[in-house]
Amino acid sequence: MALNPVRLRLLEAFDRLGTIRAVGRELDLSPSTVSQQLSVLEAETGAALLERRGRTLTLTPTGALLVERARALLAQMDAIEVELAEVESEPSGRFRIAGFASVIAPILIPAARSLARQYPRLEVELIEVEPHESTTAVQRGTCDVVITVDQEDGFLLDPSVHSVPLTTDPLLLIAPLDHRLAAQEQVAFSELQTESWALDAPGTYLGELVPLICRRAGFEPRVAGRFTSYEVVIDHVAAGLSIAVLPDIAIGSRTDVVRKPIAGMSERKIVATARKGSLQRSAVAAALAAVQRATDEAVAR
Repeated sequence: MALNPVRLRLLEAFDRLGTIRAVGRELDLSPSTVSQQLSVLEAETGAALLERRGRTLTLTPTGALLVERARALLAQMDAIEVELAEVESEPSGRFRIAGFASVIAPILIPAARSLARQYPRLEVELIEVEPHESTTAVQRGTCDVVITVDQEDGFLLDPSVHSVPLTTDPLLLIAPLDHRLAAQEQVAFSELQTESWALDAPGTYLGELVPLICRRAGFEPRVAGRFTSYEVVIDHVAAGLSIAVLPDIAIGSRTDVVRKPIAGMSERKIVATARKGSLQRSAVAAALAAVQRATDEAVAR
């Protein structure tokens, strides 16, 4: 019996994604091609790997066992390919680093600039991803290094994921300089029922988190603006049109707003992540080091 690693990847993707169509979308294949290749894999193994339960296609016990074994095998193959591809010590080729909006300017751009100066053969692409998209970006390998927030959802405990703590970052209330709460040491959401809010876009981390906390405090936020740019959010607040909640790292050195700790709001833990199978790549090691240096410099400012 000779197992084809390409078909094993299809089976592993089916286990993660749950449908033939989703596997096709991820790997840019037609559903019929995916189905045909999985049928060939069943012929190669001489065992039924998939079964239909009603209208749902699922793995058989044999299929589940093969996926478990295949993951370890594919990870080892990835590591071997990396070693062979990077015989030279200098990082080179296309490299993708992703992160959520508030770390792009203070961390990822300085890190990319540092990598460009030190490794001119490395082509760095920066990609903005929301924290909830990080799992997919790392596990699918669509990004090489991903900066995300530890959401304590078990993702960082995944045995295939390597994580490096970078820093902690509090979420703060920002308000106009002459705001009624400007003299307080900290504020509570219960004090903000009558305020107008500037929010991040719907579906984003803060765009969903802030309204949720407001509702838990007993009110629906009155939205005065939604913006994808944190700089625009701060401009809106500074103009006296709203208040907002932003990460401290995103507020930076702006002095045209007041920032206040929020009662009961914990600090976010920011981490850099990569697939464990990619850690032998010199580019991954260089990127993680550059991201850590940029983080330390951003925090020190």
